[in-house]
Amino acid sequence: MRAYKFLNERFGLKSLYEKRLKQSRVNELNDLFELTPFDLKDPTIRNTFIQTRGDLNEEKGLVCFSSGWRDPVIWAHYSDNHRGLCLGFDIPDAGGDVDDVGYVSYVERPLTFPNSFLQLDDAERYKIVRKTLFTKSINWEYEHEVRWWGPLAPEENGLRFLEFDDTLRIVEVIIGARCGLTPSNITRALGALTSDVKIAKAGVAHDRFEMIEGNGR
Repeated sequence: MRAYKFLNERFGLKSLYEKRLKQSRVNELNDLFELTPFDLKDPTIRNTFIQTRGDLNEEKGLVCFSSGWRDPVIWAHYSDNHRGLCLGFDIPDAGGDVDDVGYVSYVERPLTFPNSFLQLDDAERYKIVRKTLFTKSINWEYEHEVRWWGPLAPEENGLRFLEFDDTLRIVEVIIGARCGLTPSNITRALGALTSDVKIAKAGVAHDRFEMIEGNGR
């Protein structure tokens, strides 16, 4: 499936030169309600979720993508007000062989956590776990998020990275509408990968509130 990562100019170029993406940990995410999409008024359930979130922070990381690149709000929020880059990747399909890739679902209010959780069969409990990992408030719906969970990568100066490979294959680079980089800057950063990557410039549509391809390679 195609998924897009929005970055400012500095970190976008850095990712291209180094051929890798930063892997985030749960406690670094910008949503304070992350992994708690349920009604947690019950302190026992609440404490269990807080503990689970802490455990997951020590065991797994994730990379957050968007399923598209044309929404101007995402460019504004995550790509330095259109001055950055959007990197397009082919990653494992959601619902395919990799269980930890999926589309985020958005809800208007917290879900109800089943009191009978421990009595549920494995399939039903798995659904609850998936909801925990892939549900957010509807306030974030504009992100059209795709997320990829996985074991924490080795630490490097306090950060963790996933290398570009056959499961994280870069196929597009879209230069922001206000970005000063040129296609030659991108090809220099891509190096040997250039021939496999489409490079385009984002522009503004005149008949809808959407970004479109402008001047590209």
